[in-house]
Amino acid sequence: MPPTLWGLAAVAGLLLLGFCVATAYAVLRARPRARITRWSAAHIAAFVLVAAIPWLVVWLAPINISVNIHTIPVLIGWLALALLAFGVLVLLPLAALLAAGVWLAARRRGRIAMPPNDAQGV
Repeated sequence: MPPTLWGLAAVAGLLLLGFCVATAYAVLRARPRARITRWSAAHIAAFVLVAAIPWLVVWLAPINISVNIHTIPVLIGWLALALLAFGVLVLLPLAALLAAGVWLAARRRGRIAMPPNDAQGV
């Protein structure tokens, strides 16, 4: 592969890693943590189940994708679809696992809600 493509692949990888970090930050901030600790066990189980459904579809359904890209709009459309798939297959389960971890940690400590660190909830 040419060095330009390696550079683009590295940038894309860093962008996706940034999305993972942003998801973790959004779930682990004080205000969402306090909200998550008040959820019921059924709510947490439903969230984890909804996050697992796309992986069940990937695992059980034979999906073959063959793409011919000849124009920039088609490329942008496929990239948008790939970003959506990343969100559903990676970011949603990541958020569900982090929320379940926050919920379980709060239950182990015996506290229902964690107070925010400051007035902005950061």
